[in-house]
Amino acid sequence: MTRFMKAAVLKGVGDVKVEEVPIPRLGPREVLVKVKVTTICPTDVRKYLGHSKFKGRIILGHEFSGVVEEVGREVSNVSVGERVTALPFIFCGHCKYCRLGLHNLCVNLSGLGGAAELGIKLDGSFAQYVKVPSDNVYRLPKKLSFEEASLVEPLAASLNGLMKADLKPGDVVLILGAGPMGLLQTTLAKFLGASRVIVSDLMDERLKYAEKFGADVTVNPLREELSDRVMEETGNYGADITVLSTGGSAMADLLPSSLKLTAKGGRIVVFAGTWPPKKAQIDLNLIHYGERRIIGSFIYTREVFSRALNIAGSGGIDLRELITHKFKLEGVEEAFRIVIRREGLKVALIPNP
Repeated sequence: MTRFMKAAVLKGVGDVKVEEVPIPRLGPREVLVKVKVTTICPTDVRKYLGHSKFKGRIILGHEFSGVVEEVGREVSNVSVGERVTALPFIFCGHCKYCRLGLHNLCVNLSGLGGAAELGIKLDGSFAQYVKVPSDNVYRLPKKLSFEEASLVEPLAASLNGLMKADLKPGDVVLILGAGPMGLLQTTLAKFLGASRVIVSDLMDERLKYAEKFGADVTVNPLREELSDRVMEETGNYGADITVLSTGGSAMADLLPSSLKLTAKGGRIVVFAGTWPPKKAQIDLNLIHYGERRIIGSFIYTREVFSRALNIAGSGGIDLRELITHKFKLEGVEEAFRIVIRREGLKVALIPNP
């Protein structure tokens, strides 16, 4: 007998509606999760706005937490009733990169809710239930709330960039962009031992959030010269690590200037892609003579996801203030509008209130 659930189905550009759809049927190694909290990611917004193409219809969403509702007959790592989150990307496990443990570079990458731009189209968490491969399901630490657990996925992506940059205690970190990811990078940088975190953004409201998340210095470049302030705060050396966390085409404009803001021997993390695509022009002499390194960071490996979950559950960082808006599933259209208008920070959907 077919069972049904409510889901926010994206049918075309700007066309998302809550409908009754069949609850997914499980294979032997799959888990059905009853979604408690799911948050909106820029990847979801790109598909909603038509910047990222897809065919047919899809249920978006890949940042979520919930309770195990049902398990396939070969599942042994989790049980019905357990509180969980999930790694939403599906890695093939047999390509060159998967064999090296670089799962995020998998050439056959797929993801729940269209999280991966290519690969198999899989429905996501903007629904009352979502189907997940059992290997991708992780139990929650006891003290971690469902709201905090829904942020483990973006936390893992943020952690990946700082780990790629080899952040060491005492480093000065400059974060360009105080959106949700920049704020996660701010609190993680402090957690990992950064001596000073400088955050730059054009929105004063977001700079106030940056202070709450641990920023030592905040700068609005519309009112003061960022390079002067960075040099003042670093004894004219520049930051040890600079993270480009703005997203959008602004990334291409910030990369050339970030080289001048970064100390010799320092690392520049290109955390997000450019949408729409845009090329950057950089001074190679700043890389050559200063031995500065430009590092790409794309999602995370299984190891990094596990570490992010442990950090979230340790109590060492506070994720509670990152979710500023909550809606029932029926409020999905307004939820998207708030994200697009850059009001608040993370916007959550509650499919099973």
